[in-house]
Amino acid sequence: MFVKNPEYFLTIVKERSISKAAERLYLSQPYLSQYLSKLEGGLGAVLLDRSHSPLRLTPAGEVFHAYLERQGYLDRQLLSDLRDLQDKKRPLLHIGVSPWRGSILMPDLLPRFEEQFPGVQVVLHEASVPELGKLAEANVIDFCIMQIPDSLEELTYEPVMRERVFLVGHRDHPTLQGLETSWDDPRPFPDLRLLERVRLIMLPENWRLSKQLYNLFSVHSVEPQNILVTTNTTTAINLAAERMGLAFLQESGISRASYLDRLACFTLGEPPLTCPLAVVYKKNGFLSPAARAFIRLIQDFYSRYDRDME
Repeated sequence: MFVKNPEYFLTIVKERSISKAAERLYLSQPYLSQYLSKLEGGLGAVLLDRSHSPLRLTPAGEVFHAYLERQGYLDRQLLSDLRDLQDKKRPLLHIGVSPWRGSILMPDLLPRFEEQFPGVQVVLHEASVPELGKLAEANVIDFCIMQIPDSLEELTYEPVMRERVFLVGHRDHPTLQGLETSWDDPRPFPDLRLLERVRLIMLPENWRLSKQLYNLFSVHSVEPQNILVTTNTTTAINLAAERMGLAFLQESGISRASYLDRLACFTLGEPPLTCPLAVVYKKNGFLSPAARAFIRLIQDFYSRYDRDME
């Protein structure tokens, strides 16, 4: 639908006051009040609760405000796409991914995507998991591949799958000697209390995977005493392969892990600990056909690992 002067309503919501919005817009307060009344009359719904000061949105106002924000984003995207066509530029698809996940996922997906969309240029934004959410909130990227973020105030997500979390270490590590397992058919780790005195190589404790692991430790009354922190899963696995400790790896990365011949691999807990993965993007954001196609490729790729994602 066509909304005349949508910036008027957006400014009222931002300022939470008709008088302050009128001042910012260089309009008279009566004129802006009349605009709001006509807008509500045309929609057949009350958008602002005037019994509160400052003003606040009604449920209908929440829906309309989200619509205007989305429409504004689509308008800007349309103008950008038209300029690219006029300048004969290739459309860009910005994807956020952690360095480790990019290294295991993109070699499989990018060749398939380029076959379907040879005219689209992919730009990879490799960053730590906390930074990926910020890039999505700022509309720097079209979407990112990450675990479900703790805060969804500005973001939304589509579940991809749940993958098992493995404990990995060198086969000759004293804690793992004599334990039979394999990377393609991992056995449960027999006793989590054995991890209390072993060096564990982990991601920062405020990252989602580490939070899950610490919760698992707490349930089993395990208090690890020796933890080496890294922000890169590849570094953790390489250190584990050199007998520098035991590390944790999501299931989808095991087939591309270095030094597979050296590593022993175990599941954790019963039922096995799993980690949720999702495609995350800006709430009310626009996903182009190319972005949608790439997301379908991601979902197809990870379907082999899916552990009853809810």
